[in-house]
Amino acid sequence: MNITAVRRACIACLGLIAVVFFIVLVLPAVQVGASPSGVLEACINPGNGMMRLVDASTACHANETFVTWNITGPQGPEGPQGPQGATGPQGPQGPQGPAGSSAGGSPFVWVCTPALFPQTAGNTRADVYIFNGSSSTANVALNILDKDGNNLAGATIPGTSPADTYPGQTGTSTVPLLAAHTLNVTWQTPQSFLGDTNASYTARVTSDQPIVVGSDFQFSGFHNLPCSLLPK
Repeated sequence: MNITAVRRACIACLGLIAVVFFIVLVLPAVQVGASPSGVLEACINPGNGMMRLVDASTACHANETFVTWNITGPQGPEGPQGPQGATGPQGPQGPQGPAGSSAGGSPFVWVCTPALFPQTAGNTRADVYIFNGSSSTANVALNILDKDGNNLAGATIPGTSPADTYPGQTGTSTVPLLAAHTLNVTWQTPQSFLGDTNASYTARVTSDQPIVVGSDFQFSGFHNLPCSLLPK
């Protein structure tokens, strides 16, 4: 091969490289709108390095080769995360908020006190009303307590004639109360002038569901004594 032929071959190769670079770097931006498939088609003459863009239905000349390539190349690997994207250290735990009136869940405990009238001689009526405010059946227990916290259920009420006993549950026993129902527990108040033996001081109501408790003790009229949800 003489020098002239070598030079011509080199010029053809350089021309082919220049054309390919032009197509890769410049034409994709122009052809994206015209190539919805994202693929470019061309006919290349390997002898002179000339290339012409065609569509898939166009046949190349006998001295040309049909080539295709994607406009968008494969996605490269994700680069390292910069310092601004780094996760900072966990901050200190904030202070605990105040507990709500019924925080902590069951058991819900209500207290009605006082549960007697000091220095009285009559056995008037006492009522405690327990309302189940939940959507489920509640298991409730009423305990009438003396000043030392003893459960008076079944004990004789001082001054009653005929003798009557305090109602309520003992131990861990409960009674069911349907949703939105009210349980009314009634008994006679003790004659407190007879002393503190078996004298009721507090009515305590315990439930595994949210409830509301109220009381009404009668002595020369009705007396609504306070019942409060015991805080936890």
